[in-house]
Amino acid sequence: MNRSRLPLLPALGGLALSAITLGWAPTVQAELPPWVYGQEQRQAPYALELLVRSVHSKDSGTEPKQLQVQAQVLQVKRQPPGARLRAGNDITLRYALPPSRPSGWAGPAPLPLLQAGERLPAWLAPDPSLPGVFQPAAGGRSFGPSLEREQEPG
Repeated sequence: MNRSRLPLLPALGGLALSAITLGWAPTVQAELPPWVYGQEQRQAPYALELLVRSVHSKDSGTEPKQLQVQAQVLQVKRQPPGARLRAGNDITLRYALPPSRPSGWAGPAPLPLLQAGERLPAWLAPDPSLPGVFQPAAGGRSFGPSLEREQEPG
């Protein structure tokens, strides 16, 4: 480390604290590290390739918007022993969209609003309260690129 710059560190810290105190907070977005989503994807009972047929939303005012998605299974990559899901089957997914977040929010990736016609990988689990219905199993990374190869550093 260049010792000639060490005296600047306290000054920069004070400047940052002053900026935050005065309401000039920088825009910061933080998300869980990729390996966390990779672990959730690896633990998901179902890994599928889907074609989204339709998306219906139910907005009940104060609660998060509920989505019901009809999709066709294009490929079954993984499923529990004894499960009988096959390519060509139609499935239903239900999940809530998180409320909109202010600029600079920090937290896990939000679940996406799927669109009819999308073809995408999905990591799903059975919805325990609705037999025959699925729900996202890897949070905001339940749809889209695989992160299954991501490992915790160390």
